[in-house]
Amino acid sequence: MAATELALEARARRAYELGRLRWALRSAPLALAAGAAALACGRPLALTCGLTFALLVLSTALAFAGGPAGRAVGPGLAAGFLALAMPLLMATLGHACFGPECMRYGLPICMAGGALGGLVIARSALRAQPALRFVAAAAAVGALTGALGCTIAGAAGVLGMLAGAVLAGAPLLAAARR
Repeated sequence: MAATELALEARARRAYELGRLRWALRSAPLALAAGAAALACGRPLALTCGLTFALLVLSTALAFAGGPAGRAVGPGLAAGFLALAMPLLMATLGHACFGPECMRYGLPICMAGGALGGLVIARSALRAQPALRFVAAAAAVGALTGALGCTIAGAAGVLGMLAGAVLAGAPLLAAARR
């Protein structure tokens, strides 16, 4: 190969990768919006920024990688937004989440949001011919997004959200495998 052909090939490869990165960054505004919503509802700055950064990096990396994991970013964000919205809605409707009262309402709300998210992921996985990579990627993106809101009930809220997602989504996926 001549030097000009190698240079042309390198330029084409760089343009291709840059295009993929631009396409992968389409989920960035959604990740930033989730973080902004959590901050607007009074979530701690450091925790929210950390979770938002992790969500931004994960969703961009998965979308850039493509395949089943890349296709899972959208459903994962949708599922996570359901889990994020439930506790934030509770907080904006005037329920002060402090101490035992937060566990009384916050934990069940987080579990319900996680269950809705788990159903979204399971239904999306069934449409995408369930692959473990799809489910794992959607669950990771959904968990980070939902954690932005479910931290309102502390670590128990996040674990409750995850439990709700598994309890609601796993039976649907298991039934589809039969």
